[in-house]
Amino acid sequence: MLRISWLAIVMAGGLWAQKDSAFFETKIRPVLASQCFACHAAKLKAPMGGLVLDTKAGLAAGGVNGAVVVAGKPGESRLLTALRYTDPHLQMPPAGKLAEVVVKDFEAWIAAGAVDPRTDPAGGEKSSALKGMAVEEGRRWWAFQPIAVGAAPAVKNRTWARGKIDEFVLAKLEAAGFAPSGAADKRTLVRRAYLNLVGFKPTYEEVEAFAADASPEAWPKLIDKLQALPQYGERWGRHWMDVARYGEDNSTAEATNQPYPYAWRYRDWIIEAMNRDVPYDRFVKLQLAADLMPDAARGDLRALGYLGAAPVYHKDQRLSADVIGGFLADDWDERIDAVTRGLLGMTVACARCHDHKFDPIPTKDYYGLAGVFASTARTERPLFDVEPAVEARYLWVQRRLIDLRYSANLLTGEASTVVGSEQRVAKWKAEIEVLKEEMLGLQARYPQLVKSLERYWTPPAPRGDGQRRRGGTASTEPFANAVYDAAQYVDGSDAHYTFLVYQPGESRDVPVFRNGNVATPGEMVPRRFLSVLTRGESRFGKGSGRLELAERIFSDGAALAARVIVNRVWGWHFGRPLVATASDFGVQGEAPTHPELLTHLAAEFVAHGWSLRWLNREIMLSAAYRQASRPRPEMMKADPTNALVWRMAPRRMDIESYRDSLLRVTGRLDHTMYGPSVDVEAPENLRRTVYGRVSRNRLSPLLKNYDFPDPMQSSGGRDLTTTSLQQLFVLNSPFLQDAAAAVAKAIEGVPTEGRRIRELYRRLLSRDPDAAEMALAGRFLAGGTLEQYAQVLLSTNEEILWP
Repeated sequence: MLRISWLAIVMAGGLWAQKDSAFFETKIRPVLASQCFACHAAKLKAPMGGLVLDTKAGLAAGGVNGAVVVAGKPGESRLLTALRYTDPHLQMPPAGKLAEVVVKDFEAWIAAGAVDPRTDPAGGEKSSALKGMAVEEGRRWWAFQPIAVGAAPAVKNRTWARGKIDEFVLAKLEAAGFAPSGAADKRTLVRRAYLNLVGFKPTYEEVEAFAADASPEAWPKLIDKLQALPQYGERWGRHWMDVARYGEDNSTAEATNQPYPYAWRYRDWIIEAMNRDVPYDRFVKLQLAADLMPDAARGDLRALGYLGAAPVYHKDQRLSADVIGGFLADDWDERIDAVTRGLLGMTVACARCHDHKFDPIPTKDYYGLAGVFASTARTERPLFDVEPAVEARYLWVQRRLIDLRYSANLLTGEASTVVGSEQRVAKWKAEIEVLKEEMLGLQARYPQLVKSLERYWTPPAPRGDGQRRRGGTASTEPFANAVYDAAQYVDGSDAHYTFLVYQPGESRDVPVFRNGNVATPGEMVPRRFLSVLTRGESRFGKGSGRLELAERIFSDGAALAARVIVNRVWGWHFGRPLVATASDFGVQGEAPTHPELLTHLAAEFVAHGWSLRWLNREIMLSAAYRQASRPRPEMMKADPTNALVWRMAPRRMDIESYRDSLLRVTGRLDHTMYGPSVDVEAPENLRRTVYGRVSRNRLSPLLKNYDFPDPMQSSGGRDLTTTSLQQLFVLNSPFLQDAAAAVAKAIEGVPTEGRRIRELYRRLLSRDPDAAEMALAGRFLAGGTLEQYAQVLLSTNEEILWP
C-alpha cells in the first residue's frame, strides 16, 4: 500500500511545477497587471515604494521596506497583508479591497511556493525574452496533426495481442526488451470491470457467476451488460463532471454570485446522456449551445449548466467600472480556460496578458474567444415551452430584477457608503414596480414564470445580501441554470455605482487588454476560433459564436478534440493517460508514451461515431487491459510509473467508488437516481456519491480528504494520495462504524461461527476466506465482536485497492 501511495505522489509531483505556473498565469499575473503595474512597473522612473511587480526579479527583490512575498509563508508576506486590508497603514490597491476570492488566490499561490514563471527582463511585460511558437510552426505540432487509422506495428509475440491496441503496446515493450504481464484471473477481472463501468464492487454471487461462465463470450457479454445498466451513466457522468468542474455554488456565494438552485439538473442530464451514449461531439455541442441547436429538445437546456453553473466572482457594484470590468473579464477567462483545457488540451488562458510563452496561441486568439463569452449571459431558463419573444423579455427582466433588488438592498443597508443612496434606491424600487406590473401580465399564460420572479419584488431583507437563497437550497421548479445570447457591458456612467448592462440577442467583440488590464484596451478582436487549428476564415458571425465555436471544435479541431478525450478515457481505465498532462497537449505538457496508439484510437473513435461505449469496450477487450497488476522486480526498476503499460497499475479507488462500494457490500446502498443533491456526509444519506452536494465554497471534508478535484477549475486528473486523515476516517468515522454494524446485524442469525466468518468475507470482500484467515478470525472473535471484525475487513487494503 505504501509503495503504491508514494508512487502516486512521485508521479503527481512532476506536474506541480506546471500547475503552479498555470495558476500564476491565470490567477496572479492578470491581477498584478490590472491592479498594480500602473504604480509598480520597471518602466517608471520611481516605482511607488521602490517596488517593481512587472518582473520576476522585481517581485523577488521587494521594496524599500524589504520583501513583500515570502514563499511558503503567507503570514509573513506583506503583499498579502496589503491585500487583506487588515493593517490600516498597509492597504492595496488603494481604490479598494479586492474580492475575497482573489485574496485567497494570492494566499494559495504564496503557500504553494509563490512560483513565478516569468523570464522577462526589466519592463518585460512589453517585450519578452521568451517567445512562443509561431502559428505556422505550431501547425506542425504532433497534437494538431490529422488522425487516421494506423497500420499495426510488427511484433514478435503474435500470441499475446488480441487487437491493434495490444500490438501498439507490445511493440513499445519489445523495443525496450520487455514483455507484458500475464492475464489477471477471472475474479479479478470481474471486480475491475464493475469498478470501471458502474463504480462499485460486485457481490460474491456476481463474481462467482462470471467465474463459472466458461464461454469465450463471457468477457464481452459482461462489458455490454454493465454498460447497459443505469449505474453506468452515474459512474461515467462523474468522470465528465471532473472535466466540467461541476459545482452547485460559487467560492464565496455572495449576493451577486448566488448558489445554483438547478445545478443538479445539469448533473442529471450528464448521467442521462451517458446512458444514451450520446455521441461525444454532440454531447459537447449541447453543453455549449443547446439553445442554438434547432434539433435540441427543450430538456437539453439542462446541458447549458456547463456554462450557466460555472464559477463566477462576486461583483460589489460600489466598486469602480474598471474593477468590475476586471471581475467580469475573470469570468470570461474561466470559460476560456475550461473550454480549451477541458476539450482541447490547450492552455489558452495563459495568453491573456501576452502571446503564449510556449504554444502557438497569440493573445488575439484569447480575446477572440473572450468575445464569445462576453456575448453570453447566465440565467435561469424555463424547461417548459415559452413563446420566443416572451422568453427573451423574461430573461432580460430576470437579470435586471436581480441587479435592481441587490442594489436597492445593498444601499438600504449601507446607505452611508454611497453618495445619494436614498435617491438611487427610490429610483430602483420604482423600476422594480414597473417590471413587476409588466410580468404580472403574463400570469394567465405563464404562471410559473411569474412565480419565479416573485422573490425579486418582495420587500428586501435588512442585510446587504437581499436575494441570497437561504443555505443555497436546491429547487425543483421546472427551470435550469443556463445561458442565452446577450452582450455584456460595464456601465461606469455613475461614478459612485457600477451596473452591468445586458443586451439580449446582441453580441460584442472584445479588445486586447494590454497586460490583461481592462483599463488599457487595445486593438479590437473579432470573435473567432484558434488560429493554429483554423485553415481559412476563423471569424464567428452568428450571435455570440457559441454554436460556431462548438462546431469548429469538432471540425477544424476534431483531431485534437478526439485525442484529448481518448487520452482521458484511457487514463480513467488504466490510472495513467497516454499523455500524462491530460489537459495540456502543448510544449510544457508531457509527450505521449504511445503517440501512434493515441492517433489510431482517436481515428477509430471518430469512425465509430464518437461513441464512448465503443471506446470503453475496445479498450477493455484488449490484452493490455486484462493484465494482472502484480509487480515484477525487473519492471519496477526499469519502468516504475508503468509508462509502457506492462501491467494494470494498482491504485487506490476514488472516493465515489470507495463510498459506494462500502454502502453496497453492507447492503445499504440506495439506488434512487436523479433529483436534488444531498449532503454527502449526512448520516441518512445512503445514495450514490455522485448525488452528493458539490460546494465550491465549502467542499465536503470527506471528498477533500480523498483527493476530490477542485470544482473551481477543469480537472486533468486526480492526484491519489494516502494520508493520516484517511486512516482516521477508516478507524473512527460513524460511516464505517455504521457499515460494520449493519453487516454484522445482517448475518447475526447465521448458525455457527465459521459460517458467519465465511458470510462476512463473501459480503465484504466478495470471496471466501482461506484457512489462515479463518483461523485468524476465530482468534479475534474469541475476545472481540463480529461488528469489530467487520470493521477490520472494511479497513483492509483489499477493500480500497483497484484490482
